Amino acid sequence: MKTETSLQWKLVKYLLAFVIALLALLWLFQVVFLDSFYQRFKIEGIEKIGNTLAANLESEKFTEIVAQQARQNDACIRVLNGLGQIQTTNTMGCQLYNLSNAEIAEYVAQAQANGGSYLDIQSEKVVSELPNGNLLLSNKHGSKNLIYFKIVDNTSYFKTIIMVNTHISPINATTETLRTQLGYIALIVVVASLGLAYLMSRKIVKPIVNINQSARQMAEGNYDIVFTGRGYKEITQLNDTMNHTTRKLKEVDQMRRDLIANVSHDLRTPLTMISGYGEMMRDLPGENTPENVQVIIDEAHRLSNLVNDLLDLSKLQENKIELHIQDFDLTQLIQTVLYRYEKFMTQDGFDIQFQPAESVRVNADPDRLGQVLYNFINNAINYSLDDKRIVIRQRINGNRVRVEVEDHGEGISEDKLNYIWDRYYKVDKTHKRSSAGSGIGLAIVREILELHHAQYGVRSEVGQGSVFWFELSMASDSKPVPACAG
Repeated sequence: MKTETSLQWKLVKYLLAFVIALLALLWLFQVVFLDSFYQRFKIEGIEKIGNTLAANLESEKFTEIVAQQARQNDACIRVLNGLGQIQTTNTMGCQLYNLSNAEIAEYVAQAQANGGSYLDIQSEKVVSELPNGNLLLSNKHGSKNLIYFKIVDNTSYFKTIIMVNTHISPINATTETLRTQLGYIALIVVVASLGLAYLMSRKIVKPIVNINQSARQMAEGNYDIVFTGRGYKEITQLNDTMNHTTRKLKEVDQMRRDLIANVSHDLRTPLTMISGYGEMMRDLPGENTPENVQVIIDEAHRLSNLVNDLLDLSKLQENKIELHIQDFDLTQLIQTVLYRYEKFMTQDGFDIQFQPAESVRVNADPDRLGQVLYNFINNAINYSLDDKRIVIRQRINGNRVRVEVEDHGEGISEDKLNYIWDRYYKVDKTHKRSSAGSGIGLAIVREILELHHAQYGVRSEVGQGSVFWFELSMASDSKPVPACAG
């Protein structure tokens, strides 16, 4: 299995590779290619001299320009025209004055054939005396002699010949010096870069290591951990994100615990009732009555509803429920749902009012919208106080219809409104009422309404009650008609 390299050593390797590449590039330009660069520089310089003189032939300061160019470029200059020599510079060691007329004529011919200029690069000659007194002419190692001819057509009858001569000196000693210096510089830079890379990598990696250690503790269930990584912007942002994630996970974990406690309570209550009434009917004569049997049946239904709610929530969150969309009468659906709450209105004293002015049709899944209405009404029943009045309103606005369920119970504080739709959240932590519903109804409502692309929300004020609502588009061919009171 391939071993992953740590970020710290990757940074060291990358910086070291960059430094080595930079030193190699410097070595190539300063040592390997130095001689060719130097020769090119001298060639461009001698051609520039010829072009400058050609451009200033008619200048009154031509003599000064010739002297200046010769001095600045360490060159020998000779200018001729058909009348003879018109300008020269230092003649000491100048190869131009060793040229015969035939050689000059040959250079001129080559320049004319080459478009007006010609450059000749020769090995520089050195004269040495032999023991017998004779002179020996030989090539000087590493030295080159540049002779440049330029032909200029001017306003006079004769052409002007510009001749320039300079030398390319050997740079072996310079190259060797640079090679030695670059060796020392490379050693110093590599050592310094290794130290710098190590320090930089520690500064960059240390906060990441700290965050990783804290993340391991968080993964083990320690949601009280605080991420303290700092150092640079990205780490600070990651640190803030991880702290936010920790807070959210802590909230989710607490809501999960609350859900388990609430569901356990809701499961235990009907099971206790079923077990108690069953034992009573078995052990006590005369207790096998229809009323006691009905209690067992009601508690079994309640238990079944709780399990169904849990299954529905799971399927909705995994997108495993398919909606059966159709046109139906929403007003009639609300009236049908309310019919099933007659027990609460007669036995528990609830006053559930619904008197729509118009009957409205929508295009949706009637079973799922019925489930939404059941959960809204159950929620209103669960959190009603002494005022057991519940009002259901149906309002039409343009081509949309809004259904509101209003209770006059304890209400919800503003800081909790954003959490009531969460799957584990429960406003009433004491779980004091369990007469209807499973405690996860609003999470189911949210999933169903979002599948319908419906708008939904809640308005609430502590001590005044709450209004839960959802809004849908009416069916395209729907026309509101007067509704019968339900």
